[in-house]
Amino acid sequence: MTIFLRPFCQQFCQKFIMEKKSQSKIAKKEPASEGKTTRNPFLNFVQEFRKNNRGIPAQEQVARAAEAWRKMSDNEKAPYYEMAKRAPKRRKRRGRRRGRRMSSYSRQRSGSRSSRYSY
Repeated sequence: MTIFLRPFCQQFCQKFIMEKKSQSKIAKKEPASEGKTTRNPFLNFVQEFRKNNRGIPAQEQVARAAEAWRKMSDNEKAPYYEMAKRAPKRRKRRGRRRGRRMSSYSRQRSGSRSSRYSY
């Protein structure tokens, strides 16, 4: 009975794996979701510019966006500055310092003397 099941299982597994691979490729090709508003007005402009100019390569999009930004008047840039002002400030996360060894200079300064270290 296992002789008949084995080819079926192999075919089913291969079909399942191929479906998963094709789904992951499809997911990668979908356009990126709308980005978060940043504290940088130019980046907010670039996000909007890229949405409107999808057929161009990314590098070209940014170059054209920079050129358009330079040519814009202050009144045209005002909405992007407002978006930047309304964007939330993001705080940097501080990582814990685990197991960090003191340098020999720090040990000397702190007065820590152990038999392990000779100065």
